Amino acid sequence: MTTPRASVPFFSPALLLLLASCGGGKATVDDTGKESAPVEGRSAGDCRDGADNDADGSFDCDDDGCTASPDCEESDENAAPSGAAIAIEPAVPGDDDDLTCTIVTEATDPNGDAVSYAFAWARNGEDVEVSSATVGAALTSGGDTWTCTVTPTDGTLDGVPASASATIPQSNRAPSAPSVSISPEAPTEDDVLTCVIEAESVDPDGDTVSYAYSWTVDGADAGVVSATVNAALTEAGQTWTCNVTASDGALTSAAGTAAVEIDAIALGSDADHPGSSCLEILDSGASTGDGLYWLLLSGAAEEVYCDMTTDGGGWTLVRRNVDPGWNDNPNDNLAGTTTYGATSSMSPTGPDSFGIEFSGISFAEFRFATGDEARWLIVSTDGVYDDWVGGVGTCSEAVDVASSHLSAAPYTVDWCKRTGASEDPWISATDHNSAIGGGRFADTDDHSMLYGEASGSSYVWGYFVSARNGANVWVR
Repeated sequence: MTTPRASVPFFSPALLLLLASCGGGKATVDDTGKESAPVEGRSAGDCRDGADNDADGSFDCDDDGCTASPDCEESDENAAPSGAAIAIEPAVPGDDDDLTCTIVTEATDPNGDAVSYAFAWARNGEDVEVSSATVGAALTSGGDTWTCTVTPTDGTLDGVPASASATIPQSNRAPSAPSVSISPEAPTEDDVLTCVIEAESVDPDGDTVSYAYSWTVDGADAGVVSATVNAALTEAGQTWTCNVTASDGALTSAAGTAAVEIDAIALGSDADHPGSSCLEILDSGASTGDGLYWLLLSGAAEEVYCDMTTDGGGWTLVRRNVDPGWNDNPNDNLAGTTTYGATSSMSPTGPDSFGIEFSGISFAEFRFATGDEARWLIVSTDGVYDDWVGGVGTCSEAVDVASSHLSAAPYTVDWCKRTGASEDPWISATDHNSAIGGGRFADTDDHSMLYGEASGSSYVWGYFVSARNGANVWVR
């Protein structure tokens, strides 16, 4: 008896292909035991998973392997589009480039609907109000990271968003301008100018900076590129400007600037710039008040005391006496050729007697005063020097006094101006005979002896030297 053989179903090759195409995208083993490549639609859902499973360039229901798949049957139910891929161009942008979000792979819609895209941008993770495909370079800066997000839509349903990012490399940035000043703040033509960096330049990239100097004088290039300007190059009245730039080796900052005007050296301020008189210093505008100034006397610079306030100022103190015995008194009839005493400590109220040579000073007036300024008079040089008479005892020479402690208006007095008398001229605010008359040591206006030479005069007016802090002679 013959044993019947089991029946084996027979499938045609076409049917096998159809079953394979709808059985999923997994690899299978054929009759020979060899594994075949994945095919679109081998597994349920492969024809709707949005992927190119068999890598043949066709997706899902567009793939020949899915033509008979139930997944690809027409459906009235709307489905969202998917599968978009994007990129930002340029891939490595500079801070002067526009950024463009480009659709690299279009999204597909399962229902064949038209797909549009919505764009959104973020800068360093923060949303910005840009909804176009392009961000202008005006909005970008080095160091920023920009992210573009694209959402596909069929007009009803939105698909899965796709994102791409690009970082703009940080480009080199110029250092800031330094803050500068010029020392000294009020220079004269004898001063060296120094440009001082008050606040250093700051480089935003942390680069080391170096400085370059340049100077202009009255707006023109001075040809000086160091931090200092030699005093030999400057003149009174000029305006010098220092310009300092900082460089990181590639970029240069804006200039930090400072300017000063060169002042003339104050007349009488030092031995190199002596005046000819206190009045000249006052008229030049160089006065800083009463005190010591430098004058040129007999070819040499010396410090003298100037009264820059009394009766308009400009008075030069030429003689002072504090000795009632008048032992230091000169004997040149007020010619100004005699020097004596401690001129190094000259002061109208100091403890020392002194006299300077004043014959070389140009002046038109004398002022004779006690040290306390309670007794004084002003008289012209003509009143002192003119009309000297011969003989002893003639003390009736009329002199016009411009003003005194007795009268602000001019008046006339009689003085002794005798060519043979060593004590003359005797200077008094009243007539000579009245000033030395009875009760001459009384401290009254009538007894106003203010000057006399040689020791012989001490018996008359030495009292006032002691009582009123000495006697002073000024010229202007």
